[in-house]
Amino acid sequence: MNLLRACLKASFGRHGCRLDPQAGCLRYAGSARFQRAGLRSFLAPCSFTRLFRITFVSSVALALLTVPILAATADTADVQLQANAWRAEHRTIDMHQHINGTTQHVARAIKIADAVGVGTIVNLSGGTVTRPAPDQPSEFERNKTLMDALFPGRFLQYMNLDYRGWDEPDFAERAAKQIEEGQRLGAAGFKEYKRLGLTIRDRVGKTIKIDDPKLDLMWAKCGELNLPVSIHVADPKAFWEPYNPQNERWKELGDHPGWWFGDTNKYPPRMELLEALDRVIARHPKTKFVCVHFANNAEDVDWVDRALDRRPNMYADLAARIPELGRHDPDKLRRLFVKHQDRILFATDFQVYGKLILGSSGNEPPPTNADAEVFFAKEWRWLETRDQNWPHMTPIQGDWTISSIGLPAPVLRKIYFDNAGKLLARSLPLPVVRARRISQDFMPNGELDEPVWQTAKAAVMEYSSGDGAARPDLGTAVRVLWSDKFLYLAFACLFSRLTVFEPPRVEGERFDMAQKGVSLWDRDVVEFFIASDPANLKRYAEFQVAPTNEKLDLWLDLPRRDFAWSSGFESAVKTDRQARLWICEMRIPLVALSTEKPRPGARWRLNCFRCDQANAAYLAWSPTLSGTFHVPEKFGWLEFGE
Repeated sequence: MNLLRACLKASFGRHGCRLDPQAGCLRYAGSARFQRAGLRSFLAPCSFTRLFRITFVSSVALALLTVPILAATADTADVQLQANAWRAEHRTIDMHQHINGTTQHVARAIKIADAVGVGTIVNLSGGTVTRPAPDQPSEFERNKTLMDALFPGRFLQYMNLDYRGWDEPDFAERAAKQIEEGQRLGAAGFKEYKRLGLTIRDRVGKTIKIDDPKLDLMWAKCGELNLPVSIHVADPKAFWEPYNPQNERWKELGDHPGWWFGDTNKYPPRMELLEALDRVIARHPKTKFVCVHFANNAEDVDWVDRALDRRPNMYADLAARIPELGRHDPDKLRRLFVKHQDRILFATDFQVYGKLILGSSGNEPPPTNADAEVFFAKEWRWLETRDQNWPHMTPIQGDWTISSIGLPAPVLRKIYFDNAGKLLARSLPLPVVRARRISQDFMPNGELDEPVWQTAKAAVMEYSSGDGAARPDLGTAVRVLWSDKFLYLAFACLFSRLTVFEPPRVEGERFDMAQKGVSLWDRDVVEFFIASDPANLKRYAEFQVAPTNEKLDLWLDLPRRDFAWSSGFESAVKTDRQARLWICEMRIPLVALSTEKPRPGARWRLNCFRCDQANAAYLAWSPTLSGTFHVPEKFGWLEFGE
């Protein structure tokens, strides 16, 4: 059976869609049709990154379909539909927020994030790790504990440096120790504010410079421990220009006179600060530096372009600089974003304290939650549309209009979440997949034609296990069901070319630990590892199935591997070469995995993998960030549902 064609004919033909087998995608007859139908909020198809459960709502019907879909047209409406789908799934990562550590402010931040579709908030104001007393938690510990307890998995905390004791001879070592302690406590990264070179001084009043050698040990430790550094130096160019009403940022400076740095008796030239940071980045090539506010120089995008070319360990976030960036030629800026698409990060500088701060603020009335939603909507508008000459999102930054850059969807997904996901892979929360309970067992046939599969939400497998790099071209969806007797898994895998052993082995299992290139996992396979006892992660079962339906299973009690063990699992595989999709269904007797039957609410540990040899791709549902799949600490969670 041609699985995709049958599904498309049944569910999409009447909605103006058709399958393009050469492009491997679903094409729309026209996005406007969906807008006129009032479906702008519908979960739009986008990239081949997962099996979507698409819901079409009308006054007469509800049709459900599970297929991989690619937005084939580059027009703005399709890109926005794509981005709306990501936001509906809360995939967006905001790399630059500041959230006050109180229950009220944290809850308000999440309420707004949920409304606008931000899934993960990077709080750069995590605080220092210095304890006020041995029996009292540090500011960082308090903030992390509170936010993790209130909204698990929604916040990542960056630590900040305590400069007390700067003049002591051992400060360099003490600073590096702070980084080690922050990493131990769960810091996702390190944030340095713009105080270096401007406001922070030693005991004799001398400004501490950005490239002071005393900080080198600390920068190096960040690289050693894989803690990215978000660093702010200098400020907008106008903050060094004459302090008078002719200054284009006069409204902002009027409300914040302390932000003016034009006094040459107190402050260095602006470019001197940028050059000092460049020297730091050059001295520490193993440390990743996220230069905030579009590399701290949004006024000069040519300079940013050259800096990114020159420093491969340098990134740029967008925080609070779209109003400035939007003044540039949109075509030129679009080319820059496409060129550096792997090192630009979505960020807003959104802040929740006594009042909301939407990129910047002054003495205006406090913004409302609705104002915050408009702020984020304008962020999306600038990145996703080609609109010209419209009012930007932070009026206090200047009285001008901006023009959008309309990025293509593959670039947008990198900026919205892929780049941040790779940068923060060590700190991202372990994923959770929910197994849907079924009352009637069935035999796998590789067709995914049992209706119960559509009721199970797919887990997405599209990231390289070794480093968290995105591979949406090989997107794989995993669904899980369970009954009183069996655990069922289904993998749907996009491919460009299959690599398998021919002919498949019918009797026995294909493995040889002593010889490379001859075991089943040396060709294309899907795999999953499962531990029924989360307290003993060294003991788990491993299952592998190839596109030929050749398979193997084994039991591990690390470091021992028992290939003689047999679970009695069953599998079926179907391949649609025209659609470049292969599907594997499995069912495993629960008694082979645990002496105790799971109950609803039970949680086991699980990780899923895929080897695609033609593309040298080794995907993981929860990347292990290692050269091996066998890192039980990185297994995600399997939750047995109703």
